[in-house]
Amino acid sequence: MPYVITTESGSDISQELIERFNIKVIPMHVTLGERTVDDGSIPVSEIYDFYDETGTLPKTSGSTPEDFRVMFEKIFSETPDVTIIHVAYSAITTVSYNSGRIAAEDFNNIHLVDSKNVSGGLTAVVVATAQFVEENPTATPEEIIAFVEDVRERTRFVFLPQTLTYLKAGGRVSNVQFFGASLLNIHPTIALTDGKLLAAKKYRGSFQRCIKNVINDFFKTYDIIPETLTIGGTDGLSQADTDFALNEVKSHGFATAHTFDAGAVISSHGGPGAFGIIAIEKKK
Repeated sequence: MPYVITTESGSDISQELIERFNIKVIPMHVTLGERTVDDGSIPVSEIYDFYDETGTLPKTSGSTPEDFRVMFEKIFSETPDVTIIHVAYSAITTVSYNSGRIAAEDFNNIHLVDSKNVSGGLTAVVVATAQFVEENPTATPEEIIAFVEDVRERTRFVFLPQTLTYLKAGGRVSNVQFFGASLLNIHPTIALTDGKLLAAKKYRGSFQRCIKNVINDFFKTYDIIPETLTIGGTDGLSQADTDFALNEVKSHGFATAHTFDAGAVISSHGGPGAFGIIAIEKKK
């Protein structure tokens, strides 16, 4: 294939998809106290254990120019004539995109494009891009980038935290909002809007009731491409909640959905047991 697609580990892309499309993944990082590790190199449960033990949130950071340089050199040493298309983690949320741009200055045939997405939303954009390249092997880099810029605007990702503790610890929720939501059993959602993770609609009741309403509203709002539908969440999302969500999806006429497991980067902000739903809208 004349192209190799790269992305960051914050995409939470599965090993199955990595192998299926030969995606190359550049590590982002998580710092727990004085220890910094590559995203994906430790179980997500260690993130939660660290917070429980210290009361301090782990810090997340984007890929460095050196991370990109190492990957770019490896790709070109193995396949000198390929062109790299880097589908980047939302540039507005991390330094990764800029790090990639700096590293790419020392190479030829590298093109970077901001996905305006994170976690499973980024995976959706990466997979759609890989399928486009597979189906259009003679496409130019400009045509591939134009495809990414189109599909990123149609990618929808809604995240439902089970607890606001981590958002409060990270300063994204005030004490008043936290205690009010806890008292009234309110679960606000977080949605990706133009690359930013922003507070969206609030739901009230049990977590499964909130999952049901999130799914209902998702399908009411978006006319999606069925094969792009994905559900999942952070470590701690129970099998019962996952099965419940899958049954709700089926009740809307979708026979199945892909699943994803959130990695350390998004889990450090969303907390344990969060639920997410992702899909790409049809072109209007």
